[in-house]
Amino acid sequence: MASSLAGVFAASVTPFDLQTGRVDHPWIVRHLAYLRSRGCDGVVPLGTNGEGPSLSVDERKAVIDTVMAAADGLTVVPGTGCASLTDTVELTRYALAAGAASALVIPPFFFKNVSPAGVLAYYRRLCDAALQPGQSIMLYHFPRLSAVPISDEVVAGLQESHPGCVVGIKDSSGDLESILHWNRLFPWLRVFAGSDSLASQAYAGGAAGTITAAANVVPHLVQGVRRAVLEGRDPAPCQQRLNTVRSWLERHNMHPATKFLLTCFAGLPPTAVRPPLTELTDAQRSELAALAQQFLAEGDDPCAPKS
Repeated sequence: MASSLAGVFAASVTPFDLQTGRVDHPWIVRHLAYLRSRGCDGVVPLGTNGEGPSLSVDERKAVIDTVMAAADGLTVVPGTGCASLTDTVELTRYALAAGAASALVIPPFFFKNVSPAGVLAYYRRLCDAALQPGQSIMLYHFPRLSAVPISDEVVAGLQESHPGCVVGIKDSSGDLESILHWNRLFPWLRVFAGSDSLASQAYAGGAAGTITAAANVVPHLVQGVRRAVLEGRDPAPCQQRLNTVRSWLERHNMHPATKFLLTCFAGLPPTAVRPPLTELTDAQRSELAALAQQFLAEGDDPCAPKS
């Protein structure tokens, strides 16, 4: 399955019913169909953008079931990291047994200032308890959010004690040098950039793929950047258009803004976030609607090869 871990992945959002707050599973199916139609290679549900830590273990299992049933060719790498090692083991086992290509595991994030030795012990125990022969996990480096970084010592230690159990890493540091250094130190590692704005530089530097927020809405633009780099064309026009959408998400509240833009770009029904995240204001929705309308009216895909 590791051979499928490359390309454009959406860090997919989880929709919550506006009235009940429950997960809206039919919405997920429609979103997956949209992603396939717009050039996505895979999805990472239940990560940061998927509000994974806001769902119970049973809710996360139900989302995994829905995504696996409706993936239809999309590579699936669910987020299974929890503060509790036992919950992480349970979810990782479940995802891999369901047919996921791998599982994305953020470090345990409640206790801060822990040592690399403690993080390494966590992942070693996870690999021992959750993985069957041939199965693997991906590490999730997002120190700004988790406050627990993935260090070089952790990656090297896992390769020494559990070779083949770690197939890749998602780097959401927002630092290009951090993203690129993994390949230099660990050339066997499949590196995924978590930053839309760094997509072209990451691909040019040898990244295997991207796992990003804007890929929920405009996966064809991320794919256009990737293909331009791989084919030796200038990715700048496509990257600039991708940056435009990404900037909307960053100026607003990322999670509800992504979901709102999917009503504009994909025609999906309105859906909610789960507290402690908050919804957009009416003014923010109006601004995003106007930006999306203008963007879509511009038409012409700058990523297509010129004849």
